[in-house]
Amino acid sequence: MSIQIEKALLTTQIENVMTRLSVSFRICICLFVVALNALVIFVIIPAVNKRIDPTYNVDQFVDPYDQLASNLISGNGYRLHADTAPTVSREPGYPLFLAGIYSVFGTDFTAVKLANMFLAFGVAWLMTRISGRISKNPVLVFGAPMLFLFHPGTLIAESRGGVEMLFTFCLMLFLFIACIALETGRWTDYLISGAALGLAVLVKSTPLLFPLFLLVYLVIFKRNISKAVICRNVAMMVCGMLVVLSPWIIRNYILTEKVILTASVMGISAHAGLYDNTHLSSGSDWARIDTDGARERRRLALQLGLPFKDIKNAYYQDFYYTSDELEFSNVLLKSVMSEYERRPTLFIRNVCFNFFNLWFRGKTWKSTGMNLLVQLPYLILAVIGMALCVKNGEVKVSGLSALLLLYMVVVYVQILAQARYSVPLIPIVSFFACITLVSIRGMLRATSEGEPEAFAVVMASPSDTYR
Repeated sequence: MSIQIEKALLTTQIENVMTRLSVSFRICICLFVVALNALVIFVIIPAVNKRIDPTYNVDQFVDPYDQLASNLISGNGYRLHADTAPTVSREPGYPLFLAGIYSVFGTDFTAVKLANMFLAFGVAWLMTRISGRISKNPVLVFGAPMLFLFHPGTLIAESRGGVEMLFTFCLMLFLFIACIALETGRWTDYLISGAALGLAVLVKSTPLLFPLFLLVYLVIFKRNISKAVICRNVAMMVCGMLVVLSPWIIRNYILTEKVILTASVMGISAHAGLYDNTHLSSGSDWARIDTDGARERRRLALQLGLPFKDIKNAYYQDFYYTSDELEFSNVLLKSVMSEYERRPTLFIRNVCFNFFNLWFRGKTWKSTGMNLLVQLPYLILAVIGMALCVKNGEVKVSGLSALLLLYMVVVYVQILAQARYSVPLIPIVSFFACITLVSIRGMLRATSEGEPEAFAVVMASPSDTYR
């Protein structure tokens, strides 16, 4: 009897030691990944950027968000220049975030890159929680975040100043809470997910209408839930989003006497998308076309008699009156819509171009080719992963992820797209790509052991789901 007790105690001690070793091993791996990521974004990318393609804008801002942040810190309000009007042309999320960094750490760009790195690892952690809701397979739970963290698009986004990393974090935070809401069905969870969605919209307006997509999705695929409950839950999501957006909406109404939910950039984006896709030729690259498009908008603003700060090769026109900013955007949008009404095939053509642009388009043909080499394998694996999820009937978490991915693509292809817009979608693409890789690994193992292959090796039963 005593021998059995001693064996049991020894077994327990061995298990405890193995558990401690496992935890220590995971901590070491995490520290190694953090160190490697820092090495890449702070040393390797800056060293090789000019040799590869300087248009990736490493160690600089891709849009004038730093000007907005600097004016906020200086007490000039939310405007691009001290002598121009308060603007509604850009969502306030990232400039406010940047102003917070400036107020604590100053304007050193190193602080911006560090913030991007922390956001990237925040996204990776959220991905482990999302993946863990459908599988306990460690390769899937931790492999998908690795695919995201070391995707070149992620590393480039960490190395420069732009909305991508903050927007990606907010988008994944929304997806994580929305997954919980779909599982619990509680209206309070939908309200919280709506608040997270509001944060994402404050950074970039793209996901504003996602609740409508979600409503249709739930009505079609969740027939066991009454339509009244579905409508109530989605309404709570919208309410949560509007509560977060309300300070910005109120500010815009006081400023313009118009209800502006996000930003007034739609007309400029639509014009840029149409101009880029109708002026592309083999002898020019997108950087040159962007500059020509900005010159065309400058000419139009002068023709309309709207005074603005005339800065050479400026992508946006910075007006001296907020009303002029809104009028210019509306004029551009109406002209683009009229062109599409007159030539419907042009709209279809632009949608096709923008679908390519979203995943691959860089500033030059060289950067576009490099994006193609990186993105295409991810996309192929992700499409296969989605098909495997459908085959396995796993639509609770993966279905919501695929819906958000589809929605974002639909929005971008209608207006304007380039490869950096796809960075916030890399976590979802990585998730589905990793499902494919784990499935291949499972099939190879099953074949070597002489057992029938099953996709279930990847997915967890409901009882195995993380809570």
